[in-house]
Amino acid sequence: MYENSEVYVFIVTVYGGILIGIIYDMYRAISYSFKVPKPIRIIEAILFWTITGIVEFLILQKANGYDLRFYNFIGFIIGVIIYLNTVSKYILKLNCKVAKVITSIFKFIFGVFNSIYYIIIYPIHLIFDIIIYKMLNFRKDVR
Repeated sequence: MYENSEVYVFIVTVYGGILIGIIYDMYRAISYSFKVPKPIRIIEAILFWTITGIVEFLILQKANGYDLRFYNFIGFIIGVIIYLNTVSKYILKLNCKVAKVITSIFKFIFGVFNSIYYIIIYPIHLIFDIIIYKMLNFRKDVR
């Protein structure tokens, strides 16, 4: 098969659409798993579209040197539709489970750091607070 034939470029753009669908599922899993404020969601959306644009341009550059044709866009759309109608729900569930595992790992790590703070750092902090309190009261007594 010739590398620059229209059929080859069309198949590559269909695969690119499938890759964009996978990226979209990652974006959806992150959005579903983490409750974030609206400004962060806007940043996530901008990041998603930036990554999607970069993927599209890289695919178009590798396939036919940025020579845009109508079938390139049709290929991307067909690839996304194929992906979303076949394995998307399974990949999305897997991505959500991975996001929950990552969330629980971070909660455990922050819990450990919180425990370390209350076991080690907090008593030291309390001692310094007592010393500073006594010094301030000593200065009031001297006046």
